[in-house]
Amino acid sequence: MGTGMLASEPADSGASRPDLLGSGRCVYNPSVSPTRVSLLVLLCVLTFFVGLGRPAITDSDEAFYAEAAREMVEGGDWITPTYNGQYRFEKPVLYYWLAALGYLVAGVSEGAARVPSAVAGLLLVLTTYACARRWYDETTGLLAGAITATSFGYVTVARQALPDLMLACFVTLSIWAALVALVTPRPPGADPSRRRWLIVAGAALAGGFLTKGPIGVVLPAIVVGPLALWRCWSERASRPDDVRAIVTRLGLDVGLLALVGLLLAAPWFVAMTNTHGLAYLDRFFIDENLQRFVTDRYNAPRPFWYYVPIVVGGLSPWSPLMLVWWTPIRRVIQRAQRVQPVEVWLTVWALAPLLFYSLSIGKQPRYILPILPPLAVLLARGVSRRLARFGPHAETPRRDRLLAVAGVISGTVLALFGVFVYRAQSLLVGIPPATILTGAVLLVVSGLGVSVVAVSSRQRLIPVALVVASVVSTLTVQYVVLSRPGPEPVEEMAALLKAAGPESVSYGRYRVFVRNLLFYTGRPHVDLVSGEQVRAFLGSTDPVFCVIGEADLQQVRADGATAHELGRVAYLNTGNLTIRTLLWPDPGTDLETVVLVTNRPPR
Repeated sequence: MGTGMLASEPADSGASRPDLLGSGRCVYNPSVSPTRVSLLVLLCVLTFFVGLGRPAITDSDEAFYAEAAREMVEGGDWITPTYNGQYRFEKPVLYYWLAALGYLVAGVSEGAARVPSAVAGLLLVLTTYACARRWYDETTGLLAGAITATSFGYVTVARQALPDLMLACFVTLSIWAALVALVTPRPPGADPSRRRWLIVAGAALAGGFLTKGPIGVVLPAIVVGPLALWRCWSERASRPDDVRAIVTRLGLDVGLLALVGLLLAAPWFVAMTNTHGLAYLDRFFIDENLQRFVTDRYNAPRPFWYYVPIVVGGLSPWSPLMLVWWTPIRRVIQRAQRVQPVEVWLTVWALAPLLFYSLSIGKQPRYILPILPPLAVLLARGVSRRLARFGPHAETPRRDRLLAVAGVISGTVLALFGVFVYRAQSLLVGIPPATILTGAVLLVVSGLGVSVVAVSSRQRLIPVALVVASVVSTLTVQYVVLSRPGPEPVEEMAALLKAAGPESVSYGRYRVFVRNLLFYTGRPHVDLVSGEQVRAFLGSTDPVFCVIGEADLQQVRADGATAHELGRVAYLNTGNLTIRTLLWPDPGTDLETVVLVTNRPPR
């Protein structure tokens, strides 16, 4: 079928009740364009893959995954991940496996550690494209894929060795496949196809569970479950004599989906339980999942509305275009427009996880990534319809004021970002001022270009302008803000350590390079968590090294510790960059001097 059922329809007596079944019609657009798929792949190469090996592994969570995968290859234990020689039970094994395979193929490197995340981003873009194309049309699919490939939330995480984008990919695929199998209208003879969709959904559930645990099942369940039950209820109303058959079919479908997921995900958990006992299951499911949701043990508590600005920021530079939703929302409220089934599915898909995460105590910005694909599809549909209505091929071509306002906002934000990058040059140690100026100018020009297109007679090019601006922004940040010529501070510190003495000499680190130094030294360290421990460590009768911040070094020396300096580096932790850092750069606060000291006088 075409997309007629998805166009705006005037209200009728049933306009206030969404038709989740699509009036019995199959929502399916079979067209596909290899050229457009190739364009999306090329776009992902630019935003997710180019320059993936820089910067150095940051002093953030990505260091856990990069180093644990290295230890997996080095130690040969492919069941239990370790970090610094200690068991790492926090997350399941899939990301470690994929990063370790990358090391085996290409050698241990930053790029190999991050490739699984970038590949997950590419698959997520293609899944979003396929979903929008199937439910709408080719143009909407291309735009939805482009939005996903260039939204800063995805670009940022795709360039880090983190499992969150992989989780978003599996969750998106499992929800879409389950919706196709359990919720969308099915034409006669579609059972074999439906079973294939169920198998895909089950495999994706297993992938999500092996990536980050129960959340990989919970998110699809809270989206698909209510919609599938609503479909059963609607079928029951129209076929009261087949209630048992309807319920039985749903049960069998869910059973097949669950069986596939269980067969794929269970073996590793069984192996872990055999190795570490039931205590592992308690640690993983209770401590690392339930407590992470209901307590502030792992993440600081944040307000209920915390994720609203995160979603807006994650969809940047496209988020101002959400203004195009205002007209259809207003018309639906006024009952002048019918809510279409696909719109209901996508809205539930976005809002159910948003509500779930908002109810949690501990919150992290990247948790929200699985919410963005349905928003990208809805946004692509709204923008493409708006452009078609007011574009040059419309019956009455004219400029769209709402699109103009949204485009100017996006362009202004991008241009301001260029100004902030220039102002932050005092923090970008080692990067030539001319390079920083060039990057800032590119950002400003790309932002101004978006604004000019938005108010011109070529408004239909707004998506193209935003794609170009996003690519320019991504590459500018990659090569100007995050990468400097030569070795990075953590690599310099690792080199200082290797030159200072043999690997048999113990070294500790205190509050600096907490996670990433290990990846570059390749040897275990001693975790020092207090000034007292630092003093005791430096007071050892054996020679030791300690990596410590200059301010902390002054304090432990004042408290009587003996520490002889061997070298120092200036350090900006790009893993913890914030908006405040760009708005009010302060080298005295944001740059830290890291010192390598020993308890023996240097020779």
